[in-house]
Amino acid sequence: MSSNPFAPLNGATGPKPSKAAPPADFLSVMPVPKDAPALLKRHPSHGEPVHRWPYLDASGELLGYACRFVREDGSKTYQPLTLFRETASGALRWKWKGWAEPRPLYGLDRLAARPGAPVILCEGEKAADAAGDLAPAYVAVTSPNGSKSAGKADWSVLRGRRVVIWPDADAPGLAYASAAAALILAAGAASVAQIEPPAGAVEGWDAADALAEGWAQDRALSLVAGALPIGRAETPKPAPTLSLTALPAADDAGKRGPGRPPWHDTLLALTAGFELWHTPKKMTFASILMPEGHRENWRLSSEAFARHISLKAFEDTGRVPSEAALKETVRILEAKAIAYGPCRKEWLRVGQRNGNLYLDLGCDRWRAVEVTPRGVRILESHDLPFVRPEGMQPLPDPEFGSERGIDELRPFVNVSSEADFHLIVAWVLGAMRDAEEYPLLILNGEQGTGKSTLSRLLRSIVDPHAIDILSPPKEDRDLFVLAQHTHLVALDNLSKVENWMSDSLCILATGGALASRSMYTNDGLSILEAKRPVILNGIPTLADRPDLAQRSITVRLRPVPDEERTTSADIRRAWTDAAPRILGTFLEALSTGLREVDGIKLDKLPRMAGFARFMVAAAPGLGLDGPALYEAYSANQADLANTAFENNPVASAVVKFMDGLSGDDWRGPATELLECLSDPEVTTERTRNSFGWPKTSQMLGTHMVRIAPALRARGIDAQQRKSGKMFWELRKT
Repeated sequence: MSSNPFAPLNGATGPKPSKAAPPADFLSVMPVPKDAPALLKRHPSHGEPVHRWPYLDASGELLGYACRFVREDGSKTYQPLTLFRETASGALRWKWKGWAEPRPLYGLDRLAARPGAPVILCEGEKAADAAGDLAPAYVAVTSPNGSKSAGKADWSVLRGRRVVIWPDADAPGLAYASAAAALILAAGAASVAQIEPPAGAVEGWDAADALAEGWAQDRALSLVAGALPIGRAETPKPAPTLSLTALPAADDAGKRGPGRPPWHDTLLALTAGFELWHTPKKMTFASILMPEGHRENWRLSSEAFARHISLKAFEDTGRVPSEAALKETVRILEAKAIAYGPCRKEWLRVGQRNGNLYLDLGCDRWRAVEVTPRGVRILESHDLPFVRPEGMQPLPDPEFGSERGIDELRPFVNVSSEADFHLIVAWVLGAMRDAEEYPLLILNGEQGTGKSTLSRLLRSIVDPHAIDILSPPKEDRDLFVLAQHTHLVALDNLSKVENWMSDSLCILATGGALASRSMYTNDGLSILEAKRPVILNGIPTLADRPDLAQRSITVRLRPVPDEERTTSADIRRAWTDAAPRILGTFLEALSTGLREVDGIKLDKLPRMAGFARFMVAAAPGLGLDGPALYEAYSANQADLANTAFENNPVASAVVKFMDGLSGDDWRGPATELLECLSDPEVTTERTRNSFGWPKTSQMLGTHMVRIAPALRARGIDAQQRKSGKMFWELRKT
């Protein structure tokens, strides 16, 4: 066989004949070719099978079947059905014969699809399917031909895997488990453990019985988590003669003593059951199956991971490892995670897989919400790569089927128009998913309009955090560092948006990275990558620059009349009651959006086209009209563009200059254009002396490139061209 355990079987017979091997004039054929004859309908002795389980290779190609029959007396029997080629004629024939040894496992396709997942081994295909339903975080497999054939299976595909054996609760089942465990360990499995059947289990009880009895996933996972580890058998060695004076003394600091292994050996043994993986940026994580039955993903370099393995070491040995031992162990685990672990993109609060959306509820049990085009469900256990930086807080448990729908949010949003309320709803919906782009939400209003309160409430329904809103950062690096630790960035009480911040916010809206030299290095590169929804609030207009305006939704909050004012405690109490239903309504709308988005066609795509399409698709799930919502979004964009244009002194000067031309176009270098725009009849002295006015031709060129889209919308095409020298061409359209 191939050295690759997941390589499709090539149809060659095994090197050793076995009792199940066909006669010499027939050769086993695997995988089954497309021109194979029709399956045999009946067995000559047992009749028609009541069930067939297909065996597939790593690429999903068919290898054969395991068939179950029910005899006349009601007893069951099993027979394999595999394909052979007659050596004399080359004809293909199905035969009631087993595969040549070593025989393939049932579930090779699932093993290949999830190379880092732990494995459950059952006795029989029916039990394996049931275990897969009860413990979806695991890959369930079995070997063919019953409990006495463990030695004839190919266990090499489990090399490096963490395996839990779920045996039948009878003597043959325990014998199969014992034989399989030894073979799996010999094949190089990372660890093997065996489930103890629950008290009161009947003779022969297995995973299929648990499923038939109505076991929930959390109950099954608790049973799996309690599996007892099986160690490798060691060859007895003669005891060496020890000189007590030559041994280091043991002490409470974790130093070695007589018969005591090095700390890193102890710690590595305690972490053998962890699934190690890394991200594209080489951050390393461990997925840990907790006693409660769920999985948690911890960064190996985190203090939380160090605390966890310190506690495990103390519980196992009664001693506390030293800091040096912890660091040494973490370095080894990080190297293994990068060298041998799968590469995955980590998820922060939201993620997507196979067209479905996922939301981390942030609770202690690591539950998540799965949103599909068919509906919404809560996952009690999963293998999703969610990570949790310090400060992440839990979302409320969503409640579905609210009669009031999104209207429950209305009392908490202090806007004067329904259009602004609907735009806030659309923004929240976009922020709840792993999207290609996130428009900024800018809350404007005078003092006392509840800007900070609304920012906190909106954040709490998308990505609650211990620090809900922050003052603006001092530099772009601080902003990107903040984005590494939270899905939603909320900045409070801005008086203006500096140019560097405007550029950084544009990057966060559509995704990008900030690179800088790593600290304490000469040539190390530190890359901070992020794409995040952002809330800004402040009294003045904040989207002054056209590129930021194109990526923003701005709503203005109305003053709160004295008779409508309430206390913060009353707002929190009402929000705590309504938030679960509001969250459930948004999640149901996400499902509607997934179902309808492919059929949405917009006449004119705005800058944030993906957001706009999904907003229109999900609108019916919120009881809103999609086209009307799109019109409100387009009007908001137009207003922002006009405001940004009017606040830009260069844009206003270009329009005034072109209006004063006798012809329809103008050409000249940037220095000449700056002189024309600085003419007192075009621009006032106060404007020319202001901070926003370009003082050099280079600065003017930067301004012109930035405002070119806004000028085109006003009927002026501005292009920088080169004919020997660079020059600008302005033309009325």
